[in-house]
Amino acid sequence: MNKKEENTSFSNRLKTLRMRKGLSQKAFSELIDLNPVQYNRYENKGILPSSETLGKLACALEVSVDYLIEGQVEDAAFANFEDKDLLELFSEVSKLDPENKNYIKKVLADLVKLKKFEMLAS
Repeated sequence: MNKKEENTSFSNRLKTLRMRKGLSQKAFSELIDLNPVQYNRYENKGILPSSETLGKLACALEVSVDYLIEGQVEDAAFANFEDKDLLELFSEVSKLDPENKNYIKKVLADLVKLKKFEMLAS
């Protein structure tokens, strides 16, 4: 994401991310099992969805809920990072050799993809 996108509104970020996926509003709303009229309100009227819907949107768009709301990847990621044990593990992983770091990244990425898929399927 570039700085310009980070500073836009929720509705603009939502539209930009959806369009990057090559989906119409109708197709995207169907993908996340949402009424197209309601989805249109999020993009065009700036209405914020429920936390459950925010989760579905973020998952389908492959971004964090924080990014959808806040617009700044770095700030949003660290401001709400409450799991200190996980943060410590990431710190330890950063000290590993590149091969092991890449292995751990792949395992985590695969796990996250699986969980996103499960979330969309439910």
